[in-house]
Amino acid sequence: MENNSEWPEPDDRVTGRKENPMRRGWLSMVSLIVAVGLALGGGVCLAGQAPAPEAKSYKFRFGTIQPADAPVGRGAAKFAELVGTKTAGRVTVDVYPASQLGNEKDLIDAVEMGTLEFALGGVAEWAKRYKPVIIFEGPFVYRDRDHFLKAYGSPVGQEVFEGLVKKNGARSLALMYYGTRHVTTGKTPAKTPKEMSGLKLRCPDQPLYVQVTRAMGARPTPMAFSEVYLALQQGVVDGQENPAATIATMKFYEVQKYLIKTAHIVSGVYIWTNEKFLTALPADLQKAIKEAATEAAAWANAGSFKLEDDFLKRLTEEYKMTLVEPDRQAFIEAAQPLLAEYETQWGKGLLEKVRAVK
Repeated sequence: MENNSEWPEPDDRVTGRKENPMRRGWLSMVSLIVAVGLALGGGVCLAGQAPAPEAKSYKFRFGTIQPADAPVGRGAAKFAELVGTKTAGRVTVDVYPASQLGNEKDLIDAVEMGTLEFALGGVAEWAKRYKPVIIFEGPFVYRDRDHFLKAYGSPVGQEVFEGLVKKNGARSLALMYYGTRHVTTGKTPAKTPKEMSGLKLRCPDQPLYVQVTRAMGARPTPMAFSEVYLALQQGVVDGQENPAATIATMKFYEVQKYLIKTAHIVSGVYIWTNEKFLTALPADLQKAIKEAATEAAAWANAGSFKLEDDFLKRLTEEYKMTLVEPDRQAFIEAAQPLLAEYETQWGKGLLEKVRAVK
């Protein structure tokens, strides 16, 4: 845009001064420029007219506890990239991985209060505030990871998460697959809860995981994650449970012989945002953010699936663990009393609806 002082003076027919042929020539040129600009769909700023205001730009933060190079950490970076692209740079999302903005509870608290725009986390922390979402961390609820993702996107799944919006003002924009948890043991290729009886199994120090481990027949032994390898090596515990990627990257295969595919919990992390914050944005930016979340999650999930499959293959072929296909139905039946207990939290009939999703 040129400086207004360089534009010709107004027509004398407006000012009352005598018309100058030179000025008339300049004005004819200006009229031609205006006409061409309008014909091409462009805007023209005339003397004395204020320039159109530039579109407002935004800068937001996205906190995660996962490292940047984890599949879901890369998914967070992909979301930030897509938001920038889809908004033509109007929105910048800065990702803070590896708990830079706090632990998962800190992040969830900040989203609920509206002091953090985006966070990546599971449902366990939200379940303390809105119990029905714990079904998305429930034991033996899902047939496999595909069922898990379909259940989230189904009408019944979205109804659960809409309840969280209404009660706590938090919206899940997308689900990123984290992993399916399996059991490993050093000496016992347990195929049933009965065969797992008496085994000391390390699990996270969280009520749900303690209860699930006990339901599978083992003796839950909570301990810090950093202590697991040494505890397995020294025989303090007989086994542990984790997704394949964790088993491989933590080298548990060095001190464990059997990989028992219990698939007892399918877990994921979600892109969370504050509903009031989101709906206060212009409609086009809301749309771009939602689309970016959906696309980033699909991209991350494809990578996570491939990585999990690769690790499962390497654990048996390269790292020489013995794969055990258990009687999963026996484990499901053993967990029924626990599921019945949790039904009081997520609501009667919800489990059957989720399991029926195809």
